[in-house]
Amino acid sequence: MPAFALAQTLTGTVQDANGRPLADVFCVVGEEAALTNSEGLFSLSPRSTPATLTVSHLGFVQQTLVLDVPQFGCRVVLEKAQMQLPPAFVQTASTQPHQATVTHIRELNVKELDAVPATSRIQALKSVAGVHLMTAGAGMMRPVMRGLSGLRVGTTFLGARVESQAWAEGHGIFFPEQGVSRMDVVRGPEVLLYGPDAFGGVLNVVPTGPLAEEGRLSQLSFTSHSNTGGFQCSWMTQKRSAKAHHVLLSGVNRFGEYQLPSGQRVEGSALRQFYSQGRFGYIREWGTWEGAYSSCYNTAGLIGAGGTQQSGDHLVTAGAHVRWGAWEVHPSGSYQLNHRKELAQVTPDSLNEEQALKYTDLDLSLRSTRLDVRAHKASEDGGGWEWTLGGQGFSKTNLNDTLYVDVNTSLIPDAAIQGGGVFVRTSKPGTRLRPSASLRGDLHRVAWQARPGLLEASEPLQSGGDRQYGMVSGAVGVLLDLNASHRLGVHGLRGNRAPGLAELLAYGSLRDNYREEWGNPDLGLETSHTVEFQWVKSSEAPHGWTGDAAVYASDIQNYMMLVPSGEENEEGFPIQLHQATRASLWGADVNAVWVPRWAAMWSMHTALSVVRSSDAEGEELPWTPPATGRWELRRSWSNVKQASGLASLVLEASRDAVLLHASTSWSLGKRTTLNAQVINVTNQTYVPTLSLLRNLGIAEPGRNVRLQVVYAW
Repeated sequence: MPAFALAQTLTGTVQDANGRPLADVFCVVGEEAALTNSEGLFSLSPRSTPATLTVSHLGFVQQTLVLDVPQFGCRVVLEKAQMQLPPAFVQTASTQPHQATVTHIRELNVKELDAVPATSRIQALKSVAGVHLMTAGAGMMRPVMRGLSGLRVGTTFLGARVESQAWAEGHGIFFPEQGVSRMDVVRGPEVLLYGPDAFGGVLNVVPTGPLAEEGRLSQLSFTSHSNTGGFQCSWMTQKRSAKAHHVLLSGVNRFGEYQLPSGQRVEGSALRQFYSQGRFGYIREWGTWEGAYSSCYNTAGLIGAGGTQQSGDHLVTAGAHVRWGAWEVHPSGSYQLNHRKELAQVTPDSLNEEQALKYTDLDLSLRSTRLDVRAHKASEDGGGWEWTLGGQGFSKTNLNDTLYVDVNTSLIPDAAIQGGGVFVRTSKPGTRLRPSASLRGDLHRVAWQARPGLLEASEPLQSGGDRQYGMVSGAVGVLLDLNASHRLGVHGLRGNRAPGLAELLAYGSLRDNYREEWGNPDLGLETSHTVEFQWVKSSEAPHGWTGDAAVYASDIQNYMMLVPSGEENEEGFPIQLHQATRASLWGADVNAVWVPRWAAMWSMHTALSVVRSSDAEGEELPWTPPATGRWELRRSWSNVKQASGLASLVLEASRDAVLLHASTSWSLGKRTTLNAQVINVTNQTYVPTLSLLRNLGIAEPGRNVRLQVVYAW
């Protein structure tokens, strides 16, 4: 009997029309059933031959096939259902990637994010070649893409460009862990759709969309962390009717001071976070409309500097998806309020104004308003040109709370940035040779108030002033299909970046970065020229090798960076100056997946990256990541009771450390999901190159066991 069951094996993969694997697809043969894993793979054991296979997934047309058994590696393609309503605004705020340049977009869905042994969604990005993380202990993380960081890397959430005072490395990216359906890493020509400055790349965080069918779904999630003794608890509910839908969620994260491999706790590394979100959408014959509100409050210690950092973020977005003849039009708007306060030492919960002034070092508010209109026209016959047109406008205002901080001695003065831009993009996806081109023009203006109390500062910082910057950006590229499995591509990109507020106007101490910094009002435009060559291998079969490789080089004129002055302030912080140099970067990325023919539920995932950089003097640029290799072995399974699972073992190696991680995930029917992960299994002591705590000699957290339970009803 066991031998017969083995001989009757049916394996295959389920994909959408674009060749992307579909997870959690229901596959049935007789009384046998299974769910596809994150690679779209399934395995069944039919009792007779031929077998009738039924494949169904929400939002797609059901497929029924009659197959001979045994069969290994069948491929099922599901077409989207015609009745599927247009996606909500928050899912389409960025124009969908063109087929001509789709290889520049790396999408990580929920299943893929959960498969990565990581303490958070943002940390899961390290599975993508060319993406590294700047860290400051267990809580603060922000992406570094191909050696570029800060304002050169953009972040979008709820369809809006997120500011969050990201001019400082120590200001991490926070968004609700619950309710994230996908994270996109966008590189190449597509970044010009987001602005002229994010030429390093864009992280697009896509929230969970509305339910595919009418009804209600709720989820409760609880996560514990052994290293910090912390926990995460969140709740989400979704409802959809014939004409409307909504998503509500809230949660709390609490992390204690993290533990080093030696057992010692790092003082000041605790983090508390509260967040909430609400999204409401309406469905009409002409399209969809959606509005959203998100808030996040954080309290974190300042490791090595003493005191605390408090931040609150509020984001309001609204937009529509409108069909107008052959065009799809996406008007949208957003307003963001980010408030950040740094206290010189841990303070009581309640202080009067005089006491608060004594303890407050920094009290800044950043208000950002954005308007965006873009229109997309697809090729009518699949072989013509596609077009995307659009325009963007924004206003950002930085304000100091003068009740607690002297405006003349604050880090950033009261200032405002206004600007806008227009862009056009075209591509021809339906041919073997696929050209594309983009052109963008922008105008930015910065104005700031006087600070006569800065006696040692430059005259523009004392007297106030303004600057204007005009920018022209563009990109051209082409993809060539060599055959059904191999593709070559090349593109060139020119991007511009105007100086940020800190680079122009900073003058004072920044405790979370352990320095005093002086801005430079005379800084000009930063201009980047990049050329990239790509090779992509795909496969129609569910087994074998798939992946992509890229080699790139960038020349950046007027590269803005902090340089040491050789002096220290009264607090002992080093004084650093914002200056410009000429920089060059080159590197290579490799992403590959191997699925053996003889074991379709096993897979090997590889991510390799190397970046080299230098300034005009031949010195390596700050925050250049080391060469990194990552190898992950995955095993998935499923059975007739609709239980499915995924286990992975990860080896991560660089000059910083050789780390081992492990994870497993179980889906018990459609209600319960269990995740267990061990990060840094061998409890290695290491200080990453991209750690803000490197100069302090403070290592990363030791072994951490992460347990999560998600229950849906």
